[in-house]
Amino acid sequence: MSTYRDIRDLGLLGLLWGTIFPATEIGLSTFPPLLLMALRFDVASLVMIGYVVLRSEDWWPRSRGDGLAIVAGGVFWTVIGNGVWYIGQDLTTSVFSGLATSLVPVLTAGFAWVLLPTERLRPLSIAGLGLGFVGAVIMLVPSGAIGFTESVLGKTILFGGAAGIALSSVLIRYADTSLSSPVQTAWSAVLGAVLLHGLSPLLGETWSGELPVMAGVAVGYLGVISTVVAYLLYFSLLQRRPSIEVTLVMYLAPVVAATAGWLLFGESVTVSMIGGFLIVLTGFALMKRREIRAELARHELVD
Repeated sequence: MSTYRDIRDLGLLGLLWGTIFPATEIGLSTFPPLLLMALRFDVASLVMIGYVVLRSEDWWPRSRGDGLAIVAGGVFWTVIGNGVWYIGQDLTTSVFSGLATSLVPVLTAGFAWVLLPTERLRPLSIAGLGLGFVGAVIMLVPSGAIGFTESVLGKTILFGGAAGIALSSVLIRYADTSLSSPVQTAWSAVLGAVLLHGLSPLLGETWSGELPVMAGVAVGYLGVISTVVAYLLYFSLLQRRPSIEVTLVMYLAPVVAATAGWLLFGESVTVSMIGGFLIVLTGFALMKRREIRAELARHELVD
C-alpha cells in the first residue's frame, strides 16, 4: 500500500466485516436466523436506497443484465450467502463462521473458472483450488472422525453460504450490469429482505416480541455499519486499489472474528481451525500467484 488512507481503509474494512460475526452472535440470542438477517437488510436497504436517490444516481434497473445482477445479489448473496449463513452460525460458533469466510475468494476463483472464459485457471491454480478445499475439510472435520453432529451440519451450511457469496460475485460480473455498485447493492438488499421475511415464517421461525437493548444495537450495527458503511468502503477501495489487494481483506476479517469470539464469548480457536485456514490461504495464494507477483513488482518500482 502506498498511502496511509488505503492502509487505514483496508484495516477498517477488515474490522467491520470481522465484527459481523460477534454482532450476529448477540442478535441470535433474541432473533431466529432468517428474521435477524431480514431485519439487517431492512435497515440496510432503507439507508442505501435513500443514499442513491439523494445522490441523484440512475437508480432504476432497465436491462436484463441489471435484473440478473439484482437477483444474483438478492438471492445468492443476501438470502443464501447471509441468511443461510446465519442458520449455520447458529449451529456452530462465531469463530468458525468468521474463518469460513476465507473460502469465499477460493470459491469465487473456482466459479469464475467455469462461468467467465477470460478467467480460466492454469494447472497450478487448479492445484491451489484443490488445496483450498483440503483446508475446508480440515476445518469441517477437525478430529478426522466423520460424525454428522449439529456442529458439522452448521459448518456444512456455512460452506454453502460461502458458495452463495462467491457465485453471486461471479454472476454479477457475468451480468454486465449498467447500474453502479451502490445502486445494484441497494436493490439486492431490498429483494433479499423481502425474500427473507417470506422464508422466515415458512421455516417455522418465531419471535417472542421482546427487544433487548443489545439485540437492537446488534441489528442497527449489522444493518448500518457492517453493511452500508462497509459496502461503500469496499466499493471505494475497488476504485482506488487493484482487486487482488482488496480481496485479501477477506483474510483479515476471519482473524478479527476469531479474536472477538474468543474475547467476548470464550469460544475456542483450535489448532485444526488455524491449520485449515492457513491451508486455504495458501491455496488462494497459488491461484492468484501471478497477480500477487505483479503487484509486488509494481510496489518495488514505485518504491
